[in-house]
Amino acid sequence: MGTKTIKTKYSSEDLEYFKNLILNKREESLKAIKKLEAIAMNDNEIQSNASQDSTYAYHMADVGTDAQEREKAFLWLSRENKYLTHMNAALDRIKTGEYGICIECEQLIPKERLEEVPHTQHCVKCKSKVKK
Repeated sequence: MGTKTIKTKYSSEDLEYFKNLILNKREESLKAIKKLEAIAMNDNEIQSNASQDSTYAYHMADVGTDAQEREKAFLWLSRENKYLTHMNAALDRIKTGEYGICIECEQLIPKERLEEVPHTQHCVKCKSKVKK
């Protein structure tokens, strides 16, 4: 029996596949960011509600709800921006040929893991060690 060679890098076809996967997810993230920014920055709605509402209690409940929604939008916006940063870094790793290689054990990260978490830099084994 011949010796089995351990694959240390993904083929250019595989990298192209992952690049397209990341670009699609990145596009979804950019759309989500636009929607969240619109919610987070929507101060005009509160001011127009203030002039239209005649009942103070109703107005205050409405303002509280709006503020709460904006706060949630800011949190999700922060999360999406962080995700976008990770996706951009993954695209950079594709360009440099470092994509898909675990930064801990330097083994190839399985395709299944990269399809689920395309920006990961850890195989499952090393990721579970990092969390402990």
